[in-house]
Amino acid sequence: MNERKKILETTFVPCNGCTLCCQGDAIRLTEEDNPADYLTEQHPYILNALMLAHKPNGDCIYLVESGCSIHERAPSLCKSADCRSIAIKYDFNTAMQLHQMKRIDIRVWDKGNDLLKEMKKK
Repeated sequence: MNERKKILETTFVPCNGCTLCCQGDAIRLTEEDNPADYLTEQHPYILNALMLAHKPNGDCIYLVESGCSIHERAPSLCKSADCRSIAIKYDFNTAMQLHQMKRIDIRVWDKGNDLLKEMKKK
């Protein structure tokens, strides 16, 4: 498992157009982010925290057909998001429990797990 973490520290995220982490997300703004720069709403799980606003379908308000419309100025947690880290952090059963609690999208865990398997082959 430590080998996987070491790889993540030095490897960019190969999203290749994937936007699963932008669907049903809960991207919290951090101290590095200026809330005035974004459309926000209250975070459902963190008291007094703001997150990026959502469309009625649950997608990030900034997700458009071609991807993130604010990629160049995205919040810090968006820039550091890596589905592989979710697959490392949680086993499948825990990921499913979190999915059922609507805390993560199991598709994001699946994608991260697939990317880790691809990395292992190389």
